Order: sequence, then C-alpha cells, then structure tokens
Amino acid sequence: MIELEIDDTTKTGRIILRPNHSWSWRYNLYLLYTLATISGLVSMGFLLAGAWIILPFSIIELSVLAACMYYCTKQCNQQEVITVSDEAVQIELGHKRVEETVCYQRLWAKYLVSPPRHPWDSARVAIRSHNRESELGAFLNQDDKQQLIAALKRVTPSPS
Repeated sequence: MIELEIDDTTKTGRIILRPNHSWSWRYNLYLLYTLATISGLVSMGFLLAGAWIILPFSIIELSVLAACMYYCTKQCNQQEVITVSDEAVQIELGHKRVEETVCYQRLWAKYLVSPPRHPWDSARVAIRSHNRESELGAFLNQDDKQQLIAALKRVTPSPS
C-alpha cells in the first residue's frame, strides 16, 4: 500500500510504503482463541478417554501457531517512509517506530529499477549514491511497485 504526499511544483514530498495485510492483530487473536477452544475441547475428550498424550501435543501445536501468527503480523506492520526534500532523500525503516534511517544527498542520488529475474517476481527498485544502495519497498507487490516507480518519477528533478 502506498500513500503519497507529493508537491509537483517543487518535486518534493513523502512516500509511505506498507505491505498489504488482510487482518489486524485483534482478528488474528480471535482466530487463535477459536482454534484454541476447539483444540482444547477435542484434547479434553481424548484425555477423558485415556489418551492423555494428545494434550501436550495440542499445546505445542497452538504455541507454534501463535508464534507464526505473531511473526507474520509483525512482518506486515513494517513501513518505509521516503522523504524527498530539496537537499536530501531520507528513508526511515521500522515496524511501529523508526528503527533505521538512511540519508542520501539528493543531487547525487539515483533511482534504479532492475527488471524481474523471474516472471513471478516484480521489479527491484533501489536508490544508489556514493557506493551505497538501499532497496525500496521489497515487500510490495507488482502493482504497488509500479505506483512506487511512478511516484519516484514525480519527485525526480528533470535534467536542466
């Protein structure tokens, strides 16, 4: 998902990149509670029937499922904020807050678009300056990458 705040006259602005995600953490918890209830009832039935070994495996299964859901939700909450000013291009990366900031001088920064290596892949978008390179929007799908490329063209100054 891409949010744009671009001033076309000054060719400056902000581009916010987020991955698409279908459910919030709350809905994931609802699903986990539902599955835990069903699994708990089935496990208790087996426990009462004398097959007690089912209960620990059910707990392990739900623990692994919860860890996987947490990991996926955390990955879906990452964000990149690209701020283009008159002097610099600043990229802020993080999950709920800024965890890393990369800054490039706008005069020397170049946007690179590499074609996909495989038909299922999307193009690779990066910014490069002085032997440093950062990939932009690695988590975006093909349509969102095309929007990102169009947005970067809007903030790229035309040659004089």
